Amino acid sequence: MLFPVAGSKLFIADEEVPSHMPPASVPDAAWVEVGEAEAFGVLGGRYELEEAHYMGGDGYMAAKGVHRPETMQVILGLDPADAGQIILRRAYRSREAFPFRLLFADGVTERRWFALVMSVGEVFDAANNVMRLQADLHPVANPHR
Repeated sequence: MLFPVAGSKLFIADEEVPSHMPPASVPDAAWVEVGEAEAFGVLGGRYELEEAHYMGGDGYMAAKGVHRPETMQVILGLDPADAGQIILRRAYRSREAFPFRLLFADGVTERRWFALVMSVGEVFDAANNVMRLQADLHPVANPHR
């Protein structure tokens, strides 16, 4: 089954929820849409490569090491009055992870996760474009489907 991304919505919860709790424990009323979403980036991870070189035989062995989530870069049209973008900026100034939710266009399929907001910046791009807001979200646990 294919999941169209067009029409998907990004949400952030404006509520203190310990990141060891499942993201499904966030009440529906706590979610605030982060408006003007243009690009969602990648939500996933990768394993470190562990290598061993030794004498004799093939002399090499490789294995998966530690799993590390990849930072998800989201791009938004800059709207200083958008409630979701205001919470996103507050999450950037916080040392705590915040709950995020990506709801696909079908209105049912979603991903939920906790992330640290590692950076927030204004993107000026070309002179004929609107200003954008770029945020880097670093998951602190695997996303829930």
